[in-house]
Amino acid sequence: MSSAIVHGWFAWRARLAGWAGCASIGVAAACGSAPAPPPSAPPVPTSDPTAAHAVTAVVLVNGCAHFGVANARLAQAAIDALVDGCSSFAGERVQFTATLLPGGAIQFDQKASDSTTIPVCVLSRPLTHRVQLQKACSLDVRLEQSSVLVPKSGDAGP
Repeated sequence: MSSAIVHGWFAWRARLAGWAGCASIGVAAACGSAPAPPPSAPPVPTSDPTAAHAVTAVVLVNGCAHFGVANARLAQAAIDALVDGCSSFAGERVQFTATLLPGGAIQFDQKASDSTTIPVCVLSRPLTHRVQLQKACSLDVRLEQSSVLVPKSGDAGP
């Protein structure tokens, strides 16, 4: 064999041994292979974000409190049941007075100076309560709505 062929064979064998060594270590990139491509950026959501609505209800004045703690709690529970179905309404804030009547009915008092309307989500609930009353009592209620933009995830699972 000529020395050029032998030298070429040894060079090829050395390269093969070097790659085998790299493969056994598991670090091909450190052994002279092509550089790894940079990691790709996470996918950007292509759809528009949606708005999540939160509605909070606050009883400003509980006029049923003077009928005792138990009745005040039942009155608060009646208001909570009225606003429980509200996930959103027109406007950011609405204030109204709910009057609990003896016999279990609820009526709404609209003040002459107040031009806001009571949200449909409140009016669509049963207008009844379980407070044992001898005379009517009123609760001033304020509903507030807030919205937060929530982006849709591009890789949401089932």
